[in-house]
Amino acid sequence: MSPMKILSKLMLLVLPVLAACGGSGSDDQVCTGGAALEKNCVPKSTNTLPEGIWNGATTTGLAAQTLVLENGQYFSVYTSSGNFVWMTEGIITAKDGAFNDPATVALSNTGSLMAGVMNGSFIAKTSLSATTNINTTPITEPLIFNGNYNTVYDTPLTVADVLGNWTNPATVTTSASVTFAADGTLTGSQGACTFTGTVKPRATGKHVLDGSLLFTSGACSAGINVAMPIEATVINGQLTFVGVTPQRSSAFSLTATR
Repeated sequence: MSPMKILSKLMLLVLPVLAACGGSGSDDQVCTGGAALEKNCVPKSTNTLPEGIWNGATTTGLAAQTLVLENGQYFSVYTSSGNFVWMTEGIITAKDGAFNDPATVALSNTGSLMAGVMNGSFIAKTSLSATTNINTTPITEPLIFNGNYNTVYDTPLTVADVLGNWTNPATVTTSASVTFAADGTLTGSQGACTFTGTVKPRATGKHVLDGSLLFTSGACSAGINVAMPIEATVINGQLTFVGVTPQRSSAFSLTATR
């Protein structure tokens, strides 16, 4: 057999080996071929955010609900027997299952706004753990939250889902009332604070309504005639409003049921 025919057969034998040991891996890996044609794979780095609704509790026994939007903005509401205790808000960044916010804002049930730091870890659409440090009175211990993903986040929420009147649950001491019309307009009150507003489904098709409130009485902590963007969700028949002013000088949280 001629040297050329032998070389051709050797090339045919080698080509399948190279194809099997190429530089691509699975969707979550980056692979390279070594000098001995071995395949070396490492996990891809990812900046995926812990987007979703997460329900759970703190290590101090507070019930907690966290909403993380696709842009990294989050709201965490902490309650005791349905009564508001804390809310934190900010923008997180994430890498490889870890996330942080060096400039979270915390609102207490006394109306105080304080700065803090939040960090944590998550498994996408499964579980999340976060620690918030305020380190000022009235909270000096870390606020540690552990939660599970709520799959309702992946179902749309529409104006039709919230039509009618909502009031504070029996366990909530502060009176609240919100009435939605078919066109997305609303009127409401929380204690002596009154407001009007509008809502519409979030463009992502998730279980969130985007909206805005205009506070119409001097009893509102934000002040009269102050506008605030809000997000609304309904979990297990309970409506939750959360929002902060663009300047992050005032925050608002409301819970109601039918």
